[in-house]
Amino acid sequence: MRRQAGTAETERRPFLGRLARDVRGNTLAIMAAAMIPLIGFSGSAIDMARLYVVKVRLQQACDAGVLAGRRTLTDTAPSTQLDAAANTQAQQFFASNFKSGWFQNAAAHFYPVKATVGTSTVANAVTANAEATVPMALMRFFGKPDVKLTVKCQALYDLADADVMFVLDTTGSMSCYPTDPTTCSTTPTPYPRGDGSTGYRAPEKAPTTTADGKPLYSKIESLRQAVVTFDSIMRANADPSTHIRYGFVPYSSAVNVGRSLPSEYLQNTSWTYQSRHVIGDYNYGASFTQSINLSQSQCPVGKTVRMPTAPDYLRSNSGLWNDEGYYQARVYSNITYASGVCSATGQRVRPLWRYEPVSWNISSYVAGNAVTNPSRLDGATSKWNGCVEELNTSASAAFNVNSLPDDLNPDVAPTDPTNKWRPAWQDVMWLRDPGTGSMDVRDDQVDENNINQYIDYNYRAAGQLDRGGSAACGMPAQGLRSMTSQAVRNYVYNADFQPMGGTYHDVGMIWGTRMLSPDGIFKADTAPWPGRNPPTRTIVLMTDGTLAPSQTSYGQYGVEMFDNRVGSNRDGNEQLARHAARLRIECDAAKKKGFTVYTVALGLHGAAVPDLDYCSSTGKVFYADDTQSLNDVFSTIALRVAKLRINQ
Repeated sequence: MRRQAGTAETERRPFLGRLARDVRGNTLAIMAAAMIPLIGFSGSAIDMARLYVVKVRLQQACDAGVLAGRRTLTDTAPSTQLDAAANTQAQQFFASNFKSGWFQNAAAHFYPVKATVGTSTVANAVTANAEATVPMALMRFFGKPDVKLTVKCQALYDLADADVMFVLDTTGSMSCYPTDPTTCSTTPTPYPRGDGSTGYRAPEKAPTTTADGKPLYSKIESLRQAVVTFDSIMRANADPSTHIRYGFVPYSSAVNVGRSLPSEYLQNTSWTYQSRHVIGDYNYGASFTQSINLSQSQCPVGKTVRMPTAPDYLRSNSGLWNDEGYYQARVYSNITYASGVCSATGQRVRPLWRYEPVSWNISSYVAGNAVTNPSRLDGATSKWNGCVEELNTSASAAFNVNSLPDDLNPDVAPTDPTNKWRPAWQDVMWLRDPGTGSMDVRDDQVDENNINQYIDYNYRAAGQLDRGGSAACGMPAQGLRSMTSQAVRNYVYNADFQPMGGTYHDVGMIWGTRMLSPDGIFKADTAPWPGRNPPTRTIVLMTDGTLAPSQTSYGQYGVEMFDNRVGSNRDGNEQLARHAARLRIECDAAKKKGFTVYTVALGLHGAAVPDLDYCSSTGKVFYADDTQSLNDVFSTIALRVAKLRINQ
């Protein structure tokens, strides 16, 4: 057999030489050499991650411990020692949140003490150091020792002082149960108001129980209970040194703020209302003759006399009012005298009304006096109930929060005599055919044609009063003030805290933001307490539905079908969009001023309200379906307002 070329020479080479030239085992050697730095890199990453996770958990446990300790702390004397109860609570919360042995940690310790905030010896904080030792896993291979982790934490009450403005929906649907699928049907009924006048309300449904035995209350009663609960939670979670102020803005199509406004910001000369006035007479019925025994000097021969301006001896026994309740007068002409008898041709007349914008003198009315209603002829008087019409309004579809018009500016202080808040005067408001600028109507056509109606009630007879929700003016709003728990209860259980009217969230937010602003006309109410930091400022907007403006209601923007102040041009969809824009920009204005805005919707059965979601501060919109869940929501909000805050 023949050898291959070179084989004999290869066999004659020394073994070590052949080994030096053999590359088949190099990979194993390289891997063995590389293991050391690879272990270093991976071990460093793994152990650093372990340290990070443990330190984060240690910080969380430290925070939980000081929060629990500060919450329990009752001894506010200027010393560093926690009282026994606070120390026990702090240690328990730390231990519950940081388990010994987790990631092999050891020697975990928590050292809470009492520390004074700034120079104060009253508003103490709880501060602490926490530590734990974590052994290395892979880095132990390189001789890395165990690592001792240390964190610091401190807790104090966030509620130094707090201002809370409740913006509360008191519209007609609040008379229903939260479980009602739609607005319940009620007939407005009269009730005696706190000022002695007669008000009207949608009767709220009586308390009852559900099929499973749970108590069931009307929405307005659920709201009353929730506000009382809110106050109780606030008081239970506040330091003795904490100042709490509440304000209330009940709203529908208007807000009753007139008694809160300084007089210099109210228009007090005249204002134009959608009203009516008499422009003449029209003949009613056939003419007649009338004779009466008089002396010649008493008989106005050759003259025309209109009653009741003539002397009483020519007055008809039926007076000025016929059996149907219509005002009427008599015109006498062709007056003659013969043989002691004064004779005349008589004609019954009634007033001819013109329905149009009318400028009425408001000087006495805005001063709070009872004044004769100039749109009626029966001598009826009216007195301002406190609602207002808005300042000159920007009829726009969009706004800039950095450049708001006066009617949306929370800080406006109007000085122009022609641009101040005007007293709402429901008693002079009359509707007319929406297709006309003005119209002349005979007195007996007012009800027959059903096109001209008193916006509040049928004017003819007291027994026929039937006020609807088209001109509601509810409970007077209240600026910020310190209140006892009984005073809070008294406000929401006041006889005037009643459901009535339509839903205008923008109206409520405009006045809620104004009355909470530290820079507007109510700044005396919102100023910090002497020697204290500015309070936290919170708005709680509660409603049971979506915006529902009406073209023919009378409220903050007059009668929109005729006044057109928001620019809806008699388009219901456009009107809704305009009011939504006003609501959203006012919520933006509130948040821009640093207010926290909570929104709460009751009884919507899972339906979301985008406007409320937008209006609220981040994560602060709530939905409730019954009395208990509304109480729970208000409790949650109160706890958040009064919450403890980590400040390290």
